[in-house]
Amino acid sequence: MRKASLGTLFLTVFLDLLGFGLVVPFLPGVARAHGASNLEATLLGAAFSAMQFLFIPLWGRLSDRIGRRPVLLWSIAASAIGMVLLGFANSLAMLFVARLWSGMATANIAVAQAYIADVTTPERRARGMGLIGMAFGLGFIFGPFVGGELGRFSVLGRPGALAAFVAAGLSALNLVMALFLLPESRPGAPSEPARPPRRAVPFDPAALRLASRTAGVGLAVAGRDV
Repeated sequence: MRKASLGTLFLTVFLDLLGFGLVVPFLPGVARAHGASNLEATLLGAAFSAMQFLFIPLWGRLSDRIGRRPVLLWSIAASAIGMVLLGFANSLAMLFVARLWSGMATANIAVAQAYIADVTTPERRARGMGLIGMAFGLGFIFGPFVGGELGRFSVLGRPGALAAFVAAGLSALNLVMALFLLPESRPGAPSEPARPPRRAVPFDPAALRLASRTAGVGLAVAGRDV
């Protein structure tokens, strides 16, 4: 696997989680300033994660059909758009639209993991997956800190807008890197029906039953040692 590709994937996942954490310090306050109740402010935070939960399997299956690269490029571009929407949001409804869109766009972690699985040997796969895990953790760690620092500055009269615009700029930079440094990991994917096509839906009962019959999966989902 090329180091450039690995670095681009690392940056993609890192920015996904950085963007999530950047808004944590100011999002509830901004929501209340637009008339949100405590419950609505909480739902605003949950909306992002809910969309990730729904769209992670969908983007993963779509990448099986059309390739990893186009899905990753689309998700990176959409992440930048979502942060711009958040920076310019001037109503509670717009805040919800921005967070729902961003959650949908950043549900690309499974695609990044699949990319690594495509291009690494079994002996090196754990290292690649560990790098994705590190990017995940670092985004959670640095996101709230950076967002809190940037939240001290007001842009266009909107508290927290600077953090959103910085996240959008980083996503745009990541998109440029991905365009030039991230080749398709499955060049024959669109024309090679290596497996029966799966429906691009968030929940597939047949796939769930198949996974539950795999040794160790049930214990892992329950949080117990396999």
